[in-house]
Amino acid sequence: MGCFLLRDRIGIKPLYYARLADGGLAFASELTALLAHPSVSRRISPAGLESYFFCDYALAPLTLIEGARKLEPGHFVEWHEGELSDPRAFFELRPIPDAETDGDLRNLAEELWSRLRDAVKRQMIADVPIGVFLSGGIDSSSVATLAQECADQPLRTFSVAFDDPTFDESSYARQVARRIGSRHIEDRLTESNVLSVIDEALARLDEPLADPSYLPTYLVSRLAASHVKVALGGDGGDEVFGGYPTYGAHAFAAIYGKLPLALRRNLVGGPIARLSERDSYQSLEWKLKRFTQRWDEDMLRRHLRWMSNLDLADLARALPSSDGRIPRPFGHVLENLPVSINGVMAADLRTYLPGSVLAKVDRASMAHGLEVRPPLLDNEVVDWAFRLPSALKVHRRRSKVLLKRAARGHVPNAVIDRKKKGFGIPLRAWLRGPLKDKLLRALEPSPLWASGIMRREAFVEWSQKLEAREGDYSRALWALIVLDEWVRREKIEVG
Repeated sequence: MGCFLLRDRIGIKPLYYARLADGGLAFASELTALLAHPSVSRRISPAGLESYFFCDYALAPLTLIEGARKLEPGHFVEWHEGELSDPRAFFELRPIPDAETDGDLRNLAEELWSRLRDAVKRQMIADVPIGVFLSGGIDSSSVATLAQECADQPLRTFSVAFDDPTFDESSYARQVARRIGSRHIEDRLTESNVLSVIDEALARLDEPLADPSYLPTYLVSRLAASHVKVALGGDGGDEVFGGYPTYGAHAFAAIYGKLPLALRRNLVGGPIARLSERDSYQSLEWKLKRFTQRWDEDMLRRHLRWMSNLDLADLARALPSSDGRIPRPFGHVLENLPVSINGVMAADLRTYLPGSVLAKVDRASMAHGLEVRPPLLDNEVVDWAFRLPSALKVHRRRSKVLLKRAARGHVPNAVIDRKKKGFGIPLRAWLRGPLKDKLLRALEPSPLWASGIMRREAFVEWSQKLEAREGDYSRALWALIVLDEWVRREKIEVG
């Protein structure tokens, strides 16, 4: 008797497995299901912990539990008569190196829109009502526009509004909804309703995930699930079409890297380090500090550090198991990738997208019995996009060049031309306010500190700096809160 376990090419859905002492195999879509088996260890994994604090998640094949593994996207294992094979790849994305733009931009844009329409049409096949997550960004707006074109009646679109205007995109979502004629349904995220749902939301995490946008995703999933059973989302557009601001920052890095080291440190890095940061979404001070303080001569390594939660020196301060280098699973991903924007995008597609973005959506939606489908990650779309030169996606400071050209005339210009805004929450302000009690509880005596697997003094110092507005360690402190609650709830063995 035997079986194959395969995970989809991109990692839209998770797959956990563990080899049992008697030669058996346990597997599930949630880590907590494995932990329910008496033969599966409940001991925390130092390697998984290092990955978690580096980038908010345990990157496959790691989990936060020793002996439990996540199958990497595009991989499979075979179990036969008590023997389990090593994971093997059945798909590997091979982006082309950077090259000059080849082809007419207008024709390529028309082809892209046609391909996206076909992908949306395929994803809309269902025997239950379908809706669309509509944040007001170009990705979800394009999906919503195409979905409504393919529908024979007005679709329901869903979004979350924020009280903090630096995080709020709801006016753009409403504008798109009016243009396409959808039945738009909106919820408002405030301190009070986040606090009312935070314990419930964290309890639905089978494995710690420290992306704070999980909370608004949980709320919009709950909203959508009260109306439909399936929703389309815009996930994957940034990684496939070049949407993250860090991609454009590499153009500045090419210039910055040519400056003498003393000039970089004293005349640029020094004054930037003394800047006070505002609590607004990715303020200019925050971007400048991340650019200079996480500098790396290697483009792929630099990108991982820009995208990470804790940088390498802080990671070593927090975890005795860290040697101050890029955690091994991330380094493995960088092997054989071209040192280019296409290579950087492929790295995100293999790390951040399945590890954080798709995991967040899967946990939040399935907690409410909602299925979310990402048409922008359709196999044919992804394969076609990564055969294109990176200049069609990112050109100097311009992002999503081809997608914006394709959407022009279909999506409101105000959506296409506005600056990107992530789906986040005002975490720094909330950790000094309504989430402060949770932070203080996580800093109390616990097995995490007593075992020596983590250094409490580092987190105490970071909480003091956050309170004094002397540094932004909000993501690391939020990661601590999520981990602490999971360890207590699941009775995880530490040390």
